[in-house]
Amino acid sequence: MKHALFFLLALTSAFAGGAQGYRITVSYQPVAGGQLYLGYYYGDKKYLQDSARIGADGTAVFSGNERLTGGLYIVVDPEKQRFFDVLIDKDQDISIRIDPQNFRMASISGSPENLHLDAYQQATQRIFKDYGSWQEQLRTARNRSDSTRLEQQMNGALAAAQQWRDSFVVVQPDSYLSLLFRLLKEPVYQVTGKTRQDTLNAYYAYKKAYWQDVAFGDERLLRTPMFEQRLTRYMEQVVTRHPDSLKQEADRMILSSRGNTTMFRYYLNRFTNEYMNPKYMGLDVVFLHLFEKYYLTNQVDWLEEKDRELVYNRAYSLMGNIVGEPAADLQLLDTAGRRQSLYGLNARFTLLVFWDPDCSHCREQVPRLDSFYRAAWKQWGVQPVGVLVDTIRSDKSKWPAVKDKWTRYIRDEKLAGWQHWYQSFELREDERRRNLPNYRQSYDVYQTPTLYLLDKDKRILAKKIGPDQLDEFLRFHTSQQANHP
Repeated sequence: MKHALFFLLALTSAFAGGAQGYRITVSYQPVAGGQLYLGYYYGDKKYLQDSARIGADGTAVFSGNERLTGGLYIVVDPEKQRFFDVLIDKDQDISIRIDPQNFRMASISGSPENLHLDAYQQATQRIFKDYGSWQEQLRTARNRSDSTRLEQQMNGALAAAQQWRDSFVVVQPDSYLSLLFRLLKEPVYQVTGKTRQDTLNAYYAYKKAYWQDVAFGDERLLRTPMFEQRLTRYMEQVVTRHPDSLKQEADRMILSSRGNTTMFRYYLNRFTNEYMNPKYMGLDVVFLHLFEKYYLTNQVDWLEEKDRELVYNRAYSLMGNIVGEPAADLQLLDTAGRRQSLYGLNARFTLLVFWDPDCSHCREQVPRLDSFYRAAWKQWGVQPVGVLVDTIRSDKSKWPAVKDKWTRYIRDEKLAGWQHWYQSFELREDERRRNLPNYRQSYDVYQTPTLYLLDKDKRILAKKIGPDQLDEFLRFHTSQQANHP
């Protein structure tokens, strides 16, 4: 089962406020006929906002009754091949003239934002006019003196551009261009001493400055690709990769955006998507935190029924298999039909392998797991338990053939030393009658093979990792135990 990235765009039917509307007149002479398109950025993607037919006089008019959300928009040519950016914020009665030779903005009126942007671009052209030459000279510099001089010139240009941006932000703090400049500004990471506390202080100062003067509830953030890139880098590289730290940051952004429905939905949707199936083991508890704090308290009321079902099912599947918590018991049968219990096993480590001989990935991974087991894991006290995840759901008559294929694979691959378990139809029906979750739910088994490593008390140490990562984990864990018996 795959969890699709759901409804990041299903935030509101319109990103607008007020009823003044917008009117953007575009002159594309001598071109007549066809259509021009007005698009907008949403994260790193672009979406269509409006279209307008080019009249006989070469003029097209984009208009609407609701104001556009301030942000970075694009005007696209009739062939949908070329486009240029235009800033739209408070002033939304704008006239643009397009250079027909290369489809770029030749002039604009009614928009101070774009005039400011043009002034900035001209300033940077002056500041960086020799930058390429300095880079080439630095590449071929023959002594440290020349390198130092060139580096100072390049750093001076960067500082001059930053000073221009900082000065503009002071003069025009509410402008959309100022918001872009804040997103462009990289905080300084500077360690002023040699102690561990000095390093921590530098980190905290960098982290505090990362979002300086950026309001999380500002809807205009969504209209630039820079915000999504900056947010991703912050959550993955700046915030400590620990569930408590990630929960705190997610809450900070969500709660800070309560005054703006669109941003509130954006953060909740984004972090839900991120941590429902996280890239790193153990971070699914961040999703469970969001689920319990916002979903179960009825603060999420915008989901379609299928999306709501997806989130709730995923949360209930994860609740029983959190890293560090006791694993759910398994009451299954072995190949001889004898009743077995997970908590009846006495082992330093228990490795649960949910697999199926019909699964090609299983046929590749299970022998590798056995090789690791024979080489080292057995000596470390690992007890593998293979649980058959058969594909026969209702036809009991097919079970003999399924069992034959399963046991034959065990014999052919010589999976000795393993426990091999399955769930009979009778056990499955008993679970249903008693309204108990089955092992697929308890262990979130939606693909095979699925691996869980348990400690001697059957607490989950690791889950859903491959053989190589599991070997690394076991080596590290056993060495830690050896050093701290």
